[in-house]
Amino acid sequence: MKNFLCLVIVSIIYVACTKESGMISEPAETVQDGWVSVFTPDEESLNTRGSGLQKVLHSGSWIMVEDAWSIPAEGKPGYLVHAPRLFISTVNGNHWDTLSVPSKGFVHTLYSDSTAFYIGTTTGDVLKYLPDSKEWIKINVLDSSDGIEYGVYGIAKFENNLIVCLAGFKDTVTKEVKSVLRLQNGDSWIDLETPPIHYDDYTAKKIPLQFHKGVEWNGNFYAATSDGVFELKPGSRTWTQLPFPPKVQYTKLYIANPVQDILVHKNKLIIADQWSLLAYEWDDIKNDWVSIDSLFLDGFDKDTLDYTIRVNSIHGKHALVSDGVHLFTFGDRSYPKVYMGDYGEPYGNIPKGWRKIVGEINNGKHIPTSLIYGGDVIDGMLYAATYKGLYKIPLKNLDRIIANEKDFF
Repeated sequence: MKNFLCLVIVSIIYVACTKESGMISEPAETVQDGWVSVFTPDEESLNTRGSGLQKVLHSGSWIMVEDAWSIPAEGKPGYLVHAPRLFISTVNGNHWDTLSVPSKGFVHTLYSDSTAFYIGTTTGDVLKYLPDSKEWIKINVLDSSDGIEYGVYGIAKFENNLIVCLAGFKDTVTKEVKSVLRLQNGDSWIDLETPPIHYDDYTAKKIPLQFHKGVEWNGNFYAATSDGVFELKPGSRTWTQLPFPPKVQYTKLYIANPVQDILVHKNKLIIADQWSLLAYEWDDIKNDWVSIDSLFLDGFDKDTLDYTIRVNSIHGKHALVSDGVHLFTFGDRSYPKVYMGDYGEPYGNIPKGWRKIVGEINNGKHIPTSLIYGGDVIDGMLYAATYKGLYKIPLKNLDRIIANEKDFF
């Protein structure tokens, strides 16, 4: 009994001393303010067969990335053919599988929803992949190709039905292009109008409408094309072209008006304009696009009227991503950025800029800043697909990560 009482007294003294000295019984949570490497393709693909990863997307608890792999062209020594590979893993998983697509063609476009991944190939195949069961389902979009070798240019959903864009050469000599836009209607398909749009950046050549990405917004469908944004209303088979984004003085007057990406952010339709390097949101009242990037003059000469306009955004935007709260952009020669206009005051009273998401990775090195082609938000993490691999960073620490960054550069 005496030994037991001594043990109790010693235990009480130990606990008291522990509290006094600030000791804790559980380890503190590790603060992660940097980019973490998630997946890196083999060195051969990085150095000799392409420029790393191109896209990242997710479906349920699965994540998929596409790279820029190429293979020798058949019968053409010294030439390579773009033949992207797909890699898949569970979110937060450590094992990545190479996905073998059951098609004679190569991967050309990707799309995903909460239940499946959709892959469109260069030979017109549209395939649905169910990652949980590892099942492939071929979707017969075309009954007949009329002898034309179509490629799948875009896949999206409108009113929970697939909408697919296919394109191919009607005449391989004159390079006359034919497009097919089809909207799923139960077990059948509805043909949509294909009005002419500009195709080439430097000539007046036109092609039938093609879209590479589309989104549903306020009950309508909006397609991003090489010549602006087109609107499709429910029950209609015809498109209405929205006005082009306003030209800024430092852009050349190209014929085409290519839109790199389109999404819905805070119930606003947002696009990335390729030539102006800007992001725009659609204004229903003005019936026009409004720039949400920061523009400012640098080195203005009042005598010669020469000036330089600096754009506080990313050169060559490749992708826009929204987590519902923040808007992110990815592009060439810069870090991914977050739009500061979403932060309210004081940013509501000054030109709304973007802040770099720099962070750090192992040994103090930073994320690769060239050729960041795409990103995604999955389970509170921001992912970036770069030419050196896939990286992620926690959004819960975003404010702390960007705190010391500047709005202008």
